[in-house]
Amino acid sequence: MRLLYKLHRIFIYSLFASLLLFFSCGTTSIETEPEVQVIEEESIEEVQTEEAPLSLPPSQDSNTISLLFAGDIMAHSVNYVISDYPKIWRDVKYLIEPCDLAFANIEAPIDDTRKPHTYPNFNMPQAYIEAAVDAGFDVFSLCNNHTNDQGLGGIKETMKTVQRLVDRSKERNENIYFSGLKDGKKAEITYNFIEQKGWKILFIPITEILNQPAHSEYINYIENSEAAHNAFAKKVKELREKHTCDLLVVSIHAYEAEYIRTIPEARDNFYMQLLQAGADIVWANHAHIIKDRKYVFYHETNSQKVIMYANGNTISGQRTKPDFNSSNPIGERDNTGDGLMVKLTFKKQENRNPPTLINSENFFITTYINTANEYVVKPLNQDFVNYLWDVPRANWARYITRRIDINKKYTKDIILWQ
Repeated sequence: MRLLYKLHRIFIYSLFASLLLFFSCGTTSIETEPEVQVIEEESIEEVQTEEAPLSLPPSQDSNTISLLFAGDIMAHSVNYVISDYPKIWRDVKYLIEPCDLAFANIEAPIDDTRKPHTYPNFNMPQAYIEAAVDAGFDVFSLCNNHTNDQGLGGIKETMKTVQRLVDRSKERNENIYFSGLKDGKKAEITYNFIEQKGWKILFIPITEILNQPAHSEYINYIENSEAAHNAFAKKVKELREKHTCDLLVVSIHAYEAEYIRTIPEARDNFYMQLLQAGADIVWANHAHIIKDRKYVFYHETNSQKVIMYANGNTISGQRTKPDFNSSNPIGERDNTGDGLMVKLTFKKQENRNPPTLINSENFFITTYINTANEYVVKPLNQDFVNYLWDVPRANWARYITRRIDINKKYTKDIILWQ
């Protein structure tokens, strides 16, 4: 793991500093894993006296900005019954909090006037998202196939809830952002224009899929068709021209098969179309599984654009029974237990060219079921494996070791030169 981390660092410095021909082959697989002291409170009987790892303060360099992209925040019944929501994020907070902006998709209405509910008609409590905000997430997409699970009332209550969360953050002299819901039929696509550290970031989230068609006029919904894709690309271009920004991020809840890593050519073409229209980052989700990433390098401007085809589940309850007995646990539910956080660091260029990407880091994570039957997020790395052997939880240690190997084998970073 350390060798792979070092190779990744060599990649960043050599590629961005001197543009050597290291990547003439066109594709490369880059794996980085943080070194972290994993602290677990397994149960009341296993009291831990050590503290969780401290997070570093955000960089004060206004010429650089760090953006972290996670995946789907879900809340099945096994997730929202936990009594301590902040505990979910305790051991990955050090990854999230230092970033200047951290993005996630909220895959449910947030309606405290109704009881929390699991699949197929989700509903999250406000406190569940408060914990994610307190862990460091601050930019959220609200549009996906479960947005209207609780009908129009759920949509409207979600809008009220996120406004309360925004007000709560402002009282703390902090800013958080939600987008993806609209006021009704005449409303245009909603988006956030974010100013952070002297950077201007335009964030546009959409969904191409709804489980039911009702109230789609209240959601940033576009059909999965060539005509709709062309119209949205045109909209992206118009918004880029309207709002002078350093970076434009498009979030897409994609119309695609779940649990499959394959990236259809038509989907890749649509994402590339959005880059051509003015997007710098296309961040897609819905598959509940980690997919590849593509880095597009532009010689003339020394700038880069990024496509994330799916970052999997950041937290969910889809993997309730890990396949401990398999030597290669790649079943549908096993894959849903892992996620990816991609940290991108950009730097402004003095020649008025677009910002250049100076660092990219992949942090694999996993939803772990501790001995108290709590579903919590852990780093998917060797330190966590070592901890599991020490607890001891041998079945989990062997399983997580296999999951690390699977994610290295089946996902990669693709380099494309333009």
